[in-house]
Amino acid sequence: MFARTTIFIAILSGTVVALALLAQATRFGRETLWLALLLISVDLFIGVATFVRSVEINFEDARWLTGMHLLRCAYLKIAPDIEPFLLAARKVDAELLALGHGTHQYLANLRNSLTTTTGTVATLNSVLAGAVAGDVSGLLGRSAGSSVLVGAIVSIVSGALHVRFAARYRRRHAPNDS
Repeated sequence: MFARTTIFIAILSGTVVALALLAQATRFGRETLWLALLLISVDLFIGVATFVRSVEINFEDARWLTGMHLLRCAYLKIAPDIEPFLLAARKVDAELLALGHGTHQYLANLRNSLTTTTGTVATLNSVLAGAVAGDVSGLLGRSAGSSVLVGAIVSIVSGALHVRFAARYRRRHAPNDS
């Protein structure tokens, strides 16, 4: 997951540098807006693909963690004397596995989600979606203020859609369903 995210951020960084150079050369003319629309749209596509795969990888990690925990519990049933040598608790820690198995996203754990790789990619994607919307608004002749407002609204909606996608993915792939 980290390599995929690193590639996404490298592409995004390259786009920002290219747009900065172009904006300087064209005095931020319409050519810059058109090229920005193209490049940022490509970055957004790569970002969404990265986000979707990241959600899948996180779910797979949670499943493997659950499987390892179940194996530890089985070993303890077979040989209870080995308990001091195992790091994990005897019972499944629901809070540890909560985001991996279909629970809802609550504000209480949103802070933790935003600090993950998936959360970072979702945030960058939301900013990119807002930038595309603001760019289109500018190309349509809207004022700078209304373009920023459109971009901000689209960013917020995009963030909510990212959270919703991840939560729905977890619910669809709950352990009982697979």
